[in-house]
Parts: sequence; C-alpha cells; structure tokens
Amino acid sequence: MNNDSNLRRSMLFAFSMPAVMLGFMHAPESSVQGIYAKFGGLSLTAIAGAMLFSRLFDAITYPLIGHLSDATFRKAGTRKAWIVAGTIVTVVGLWFLYRPPPNVTITYYTIWTIVTYVGWKLTEIPYGAWALGLSSDYVQRARVQLWRSMGMMFGSLIFYVVPFLSKAFGLSETTEMTMQTLGFTAVLIAVCVPLLNLYALATVPEGGSPSTKTESSAVGDWRGTLHAVTNNRPLLHLLIAFVPVTFLNGMSAGVTYLYADSYLGLAEQLPIILLLGVPFTLLGLPFWGWVCLKYERHHVWAVSLILASIAYAGMGFAPVGSAGFPFMVTLYPITCFCQIAVGVTVPAMMGDIMDHERLCTGEDRSGIYSAILAFVAKSMTGISAAIGLAVLGWLDFNAAAHSQTATGAFAIRLVAVWLPALGMACGAPLIWRFPINRARQAEIHEAIKVREAAALK
Repeated sequence: MNNDSNLRRSMLFAFSMPAVMLGFMHAPESSVQGIYAKFGGLSLTAIAGAMLFSRLFDAITYPLIGHLSDATFRKAGTRKAWIVAGTIVTVVGLWFLYRPPPNVTITYYTIWTIVTYVGWKLTEIPYGAWALGLSSDYVQRARVQLWRSMGMMFGSLIFYVVPFLSKAFGLSETTEMTMQTLGFTAVLIAVCVPLLNLYALATVPEGGSPSTKTESSAVGDWRGTLHAVTNNRPLLHLLIAFVPVTFLNGMSAGVTYLYADSYLGLAEQLPIILLLGVPFTLLGLPFWGWVCLKYERHHVWAVSLILASIAYAGMGFAPVGSAGFPFMVTLYPITCFCQIAVGVTVPAMMGDIMDHERLCTGEDRSGIYSAILAFVAKSMTGISAAIGLAVLGWLDFNAAAHSQTATGAFAIRLVAVWLPALGMACGAPLIWRFPINRARQAEIHEAIKVREAAALK
C-alpha cells in the first residue's frame, strides 16, 4: 500500500477521470425511471418491478466481483482488466438504455438496465478497491476520496448542462429532460468513457502490495472471507447506520424527478434546480474534505446528516406550482451541499475498516470491502428507488396527471422528502459513535507496518 505523505496532484487528477464519467453516467439514473414513465408510457409499478428484478442477484454478484478482483490482484498485481471489461459492457448497455425505440416495452427497459448495472459493477468495484490501495495514511486516504468525489460531481455538472446543449443544437425543443436528452447523453458516453478510463489506466500505478501476500492466502477461501467480514465490528457498526440512511435516501432519489416535475409542476425549472445543486456539491466537497482534515470524519458525517435532514424536511412544505420553486431552488442545493460529505467520509471510513480487518487476519480484501460499499451505495439505492416507485403506484400517484389525489400527494411527499429526513436524523447519533478515530487508525497502521517488516526478515 502506498504510504506517500503527499500524493501528486497529477496522479490524483488522472485517477479522477473515470470518476468524472461515472458521475456523468449516474446523474440521470434517478430520472430515467420518470422519463420512461412520462414519455415511454410505462407504468410505475412495471418499472419498479423491472428495477427490483435487475437487482435480484446483486447480493451474489457484488461480493463475487469483489472476491474475484481480489484474487486477480493477488495473482497478477492488477485490477485494471476488470475496469476495461466494465467499460465495454457499460457503453453498450447505456447506448441502448438511453436510445430506446419509439414503442419501448418493459422487457426492453429491463434487459438494458441489467446490462448497464453489470457494466457499472465490473468497473466500480475494482476502481473503488484501487482507490483504497493508493494510500493508507489517514489524511491522504481522505484526499484520494475527495478527488474521486470531485470527479463524479464534475461529471454530474456536465450532464445537467446536456438539456441546454441539446436545445442549443436543435436536438430538443425544450430544456426539459426527455428521451432526446438521454439519446444525446448516450453519444457523449460512447465517445468519452473509453478515452478517460484508458487515460487513468495508462497513467496511474496500482495501489497496494500484492507481493506481501502469502500463497496460502485466505483471500481465495470464501469461508475465511465471510468469517472475517461478519466479525469485523467496525464494519457492522457502520452498516447499522449506513444501510437505513442509504435505503430511505434511495427511495427519495428514485422519485425526485416526479416530485418536482409531475407533482410540483416544475418541469421547465427542473434542470435549473438540479443544475444549481451541482455547484453547491462542488463547494461542499472541498469544504467537507477540509473539515475532515481538522476533525474526526465520522463526526463530520454525523453533522452533515443532521443538516441535510433539516433541509429535506423543509422541502416537504413546498407548495404546488410556481410558488414551490423558491423552496426547491433554495433547499435542494443545501441537501446537495450536506450529502456530498458521504463521498469523502464513508469510503475513507471503509478503508479504515479494511485496515482493521487486515490487522486481524493479515489479508488485503480491498475488493470485498469496495463491493460491500458499492452494494449498499448502489444496489440498495436501486432497490429502494424501486420500492419508492411501487409505493407511489400503490397509493395512486399518477406521473402523467396534472393534479394528484390527496393520497397521491401524501405519498410523493412521504417518499421524496419526509422519510429520508427521518432516516438521516436517526442515523447521525450512530455514526457519531463509530469506533475508529484518527488515533486508532494510526495505531492500526503502525501495527501492520511492524508485522509486515518482521515477516520480511
């Protein structure tokens, strides 16, 4: 593992390039379902079922890819082949998902959603493990995650400009996010994703030290891996708080488009609302990164959750129509500013958890821990988004209607803003008591260095 006390900015810049494209690709993820419902004519319950089906095997595929990428790293000292494969699958999947035929069916949506998710897993799990291996230093680990998160946010900013570019080039008659917006996005993905990913792969060295691992490594033993992970108390502590926060926030993410567009009636203003969230996110990244250098990162995350919870609750009181615009344009950017703290804190905390397990077992399971983080952050978000859509469908929310029933109005507010506000408020006290602080991580790091030095004698 690289212990460089000052990782070069040029290397961090190159490493962030795949994150730029991940941010660009994931930005429309929460809007795709609403676009397919509004412009493709698919029902919310059908889309929810397709999303759940596409996530059906995530509990197997996430740890499998993490486990196999660890095995590849142990034998060959690299995870980069996985990222190449994931890039190819992702580009193909998104090309068809974002450029559907006129009479699109739920089967078409399901197939290409599954292909896209497989491509993302093949890319993001080894990429996350790569990030964990670049440095084990407490500060430098946060710095790596800061650059990675900034890359993703910059990619999101690029996407939110797409509706305006699409209109400027005559590809769309409105700034509203439509099927034409997705089609233009697919072209940009096909060109830029391979180029930027290959640039990082060719420029940034591997993290970690595969040569220090023994031939009898338990990484190749599923039972050893399962035992190590399930007995990692700091990991379980993190998950007890992280899972409900992520789940309820994922329900909100899946219906944000519908909340602002179909319920509040802000279709034309939605790109502006989303676009304003990006600079606040970009401001939040260096702010929270700087705060993490001064204070314990789990305390920083807990505070950010409380602030985001207050902003979410406030959005629940936005009135329908143009009067709701000031609420959304003010409070939504605040939620973005606060929630981006997770991009700096949680991956770095997962790296600390990985070091704790490495001290206990002598094994580097970066791939597995990256897979766990990706599963909670991505798969659980997708599952909860599907459940959120299903709840709206069950409670008679109509995505194509100009007005909603009292039940439908309550449902969209509940799922979009009030439940995530509750989850964040409840998760913050648990996060505050996370057991690995700066001093403990330094002790773990030093103990690992002493043991590895003794093993080389």
